[in-house]
Amino acid sequence: MSLPLILDVADLATLLADIQTEGSTLTRSNLCLVDLRSAEAFAAGHIPGACHGDAALLSRAESPVGGLLPLPEQFNRFLADIGANLGDQIIAYDGGGETAAARLLWVMDAYGYEVGSWLNGGFNAWQSTDLPVSHSAEKPASGNLSLSVFGDNVMSADELLSELASPTLSILDVRSAAEYNGTDVRSAMGGHVPGAQHLEWTALLDAQGRLLEDDALQAKLAPMKLSTDNTVVVYCQTHQRSAVTYVALKHLGFTDVRALDGAWSNWGNRADTPKE
Repeated sequence: MSLPLILDVADLATLLADIQTEGSTLTRSNLCLVDLRSAEAFAAGHIPGACHGDAALLSRAESPVGGLLPLPEQFNRFLADIGANLGDQIIAYDGGGETAAARLLWVMDAYGYEVGSWLNGGFNAWQSTDLPVSHSAEKPASGNLSLSVFGDNVMSADELLSELASPTLSILDVRSAAEYNGTDVRSAMGGHVPGAQHLEWTALLDAQGRLLEDDALQAKLAPMKLSTDNTVVVYCQTHQRSAVTYVALKHLGFTDVRALDGAWSNWGNRADTPKE
């Protein structure tokens, strides 16, 4: 089964109803629906058939740098915990207007497993349409999906430093304007990567935390003059917020989108990296 990268709530509801009608289960249908909100929020109600995933396992820290790509043993523990099996389509959701589901899709891509979908609007969108909610907390059987680092969508600070002058490189800083301008300093130094353009991540979402329609997305991105032929590097403070921008760009057909590993918590804490 192949699902779109951006999955609407109505389409998920139809999919789950069809599976139930066939007398099957999510596991037998090669679907893994994962809720990345807190354990408490999951217990209070979640989409039927979903399991809980610990979003903390999707990042790694080496102080003062945070938001690094998790090591294989860490990510494979996450996959085992959610019961993911080889060939499964993983559908990720958070509360909506949050970052964890997009972060999971980025990590999956980094490990070469590009069969994930992002539930547009997350649990808030599901709940707002009066769809059924489950309180079952049955833990799935451990999955057999085990991955090793692929890495094509990750750019280290050293790699970015060497590529700054490249005419085929575009950089997007998706933090707040205050962070970009250096008035809100969250690392040793403030500012932004030289040449980076600013587009706050929330500009791509509507008031309900859903990704904008394609034409509205294109309009927001038009001033950036990005080319699908170029490499686009996105970053925030720890590549949580910029994961949403990463997913949006992929959805629009950008094939070479990368995240700065460790984001500004890496670049802004190094003495050898230029800042503007």
